[in-house]
Amino acid sequence: MKNRCSPEALLSIILGMSKEQKECVRSMGFGALLKMKITDIPLKLGFYVLQKFDSERMVIDIEGNELKVTGESVHDMLGITIGGTKLTQLDQWPKDDTSYDEWKQQFKKYSIIRLSPIKNVIVSTTQADFNFKLNFLVLFVNTFCESTSMGRCKLFPLSYISRKTDISNIDWCSYVLDCLVRTKNSYIPYSDINFFVGPSTFLVLFYADNIHSEALTVTRKRPTIYYWSSEKIRYQETFEQEKGRFGLGELNEEFVNEQDEGDTDLEDNDSDKDEDHSVEAYESKISKMLNSFERMKEKLNSKLNDAITKFPEKESFRIFEEKMTNIIGEEKTEGTTIFEFPSNQTGFEGINLTPIICQKTNDQKENEDKEGNGEEDNDNDGSQPEED
Repeated sequence: MKNRCSPEALLSIILGMSKEQKECVRSMGFGALLKMKITDIPLKLGFYVLQKFDSERMVIDIEGNELKVTGESVHDMLGITIGGTKLTQLDQWPKDDTSYDEWKQQFKKYSIIRLSPIKNVIVSTTQADFNFKLNFLVLFVNTFCESTSMGRCKLFPLSYISRKTDISNIDWCSYVLDCLVRTKNSYIPYSDINFFVGPSTFLVLFYADNIHSEALTVTRKRPTIYYWSSEKIRYQETFEQEKGRFGLGELNEEFVNEQDEGDTDLEDNDSDKDEDHSVEAYESKISKMLNSFERMKEKLNSKLNDAITKFPEKESFRIFEEKMTNIIGEEKTEGTTIFEFPSNQTGFEGINLTPIICQKTNDQKENEDKEGNGEEDNDNDGSQPEED
């Protein structure tokens, strides 16, 4: 499959956005996209999911198991606005509105507006004015909704956006679905010259979230785009290919949001750069993370016990149990326990919970020897013993 709708263009400018621009994106209802880690979509897996999508019944059929595709599905995967007014139900620009012409002036030297010039304009300034909003919308539409086969930007949605438009009240989820149906119906598979120009990111994320992976562990929370990266999706694609074909995994249970307050503090957070770095802020952050970690251990222990009870013959659950026992056991041993996070070994969403007992320093050993001999260091030679 040749894909024209890739998130790389949007991700590349998100990484360089100013604080003001990020706040503007959040106010438009696209804050979830600021934390995405996906640059491209594996084409073979993308083609498989696209072929399994039935645009009339709005389902993806995976080996006889039908996954219903709805606006809620899009919201769960991408975190964009659901509900509100449909884009095409908005009034189009009045003839006396010059906003669109002013926006096009940014690209007057280009006969065709493509994504690269728009990206260049965004990164060249820290402002978050109306032109920035339109530039961001063009990138969003052409990377997550629908592009064109020739690489020219799809600009049609801009005709519904004026300075008075409440962009955060637009039902972007329904727009993604409209684009999915339209692009699937127009796509010609196995063609050397035909591109798929629809929302491939949504399709692949929806598949990855609903099919249980034996290859890797990924946090299953909402929105899904927070927790899947291009590397993880490619790894999943390779794993399933080596198994013989796609769609062999069991379906995940229906998602139930069990997130507790503070759980997200264990995840990567792009907004950390803009946070307060005072002593109090660090204390608060670390306290929340420790509390979240304790809750995570309790949930993991409960989930493991439940899995072993239901599937006692499954060896992998026993291995998980041993790892969990080792973690808890090591935490209780003498010394200071820390956790290392190598990139090639993962546990909870890329975190390897392998405890390491710190080696005692020479000073620590010397102090222990002194304590064993009844000696104490005292900086004040004339100090008196404490009175009861």
